[in-house]
Amino acid sequence: MTGTSRPTVLQVGLLTLGILFLSSCSPSPSPAADPTESSREEGPNTGPKTLVSVFELALGACVNDQFLPEGADMDVVEVVECEQPHEAELFAKLALTEDSYPGTDYLINEGGSRCQEAFGDFVGLDFTESVLDFTYYYPTPSSWVDGDRSIYCLAIDPGLKTTGSLLGARR
Repeated sequence: MTGTSRPTVLQVGLLTLGILFLSSCSPSPSPAADPTESSREEGPNTGPKTLVSVFELALGACVNDQFLPEGADMDVVEVVECEQPHEAELFAKLALTEDSYPGTDYLINEGGSRCQEAFGDFVGLDFTESVLDFTYYYPTPSSWVDGDRSIYCLAIDPGLKTTGSLLGARR
């Protein structure tokens, strides 16, 4: 036996998880992929799904993100055609201008108030009158270091999957 030791599978796995955890966004109190590229995988009973970097989401993108843990770091989400059942639709990307990371509480408050303001323009009905709701992604300390300065607002129909766009839904 020599005095050197080899890393165990557990050590390598924990190191890999630590690296993945370091750069991403967090869903609102709401797999290793290159966050700059899209990838395709097979989903259970749904056929191909496309994983897209959160930073590359286009306005109007329809996503399935129900299984992302609230407050978890993330870098990709599943994007589907809006004609397919989906959980949320991106309706606003809001720029942040702070020089240093403002903290989670600030970002949660900012996301809640600014997404609510933009909601009515997208749905066609004031948020307080709508049966629809919204959620949002906001920067984490690690994604802030990587230049993430946006809040991503997503319209949802609580507890339901939507088929088609919620743009102008007026409900």
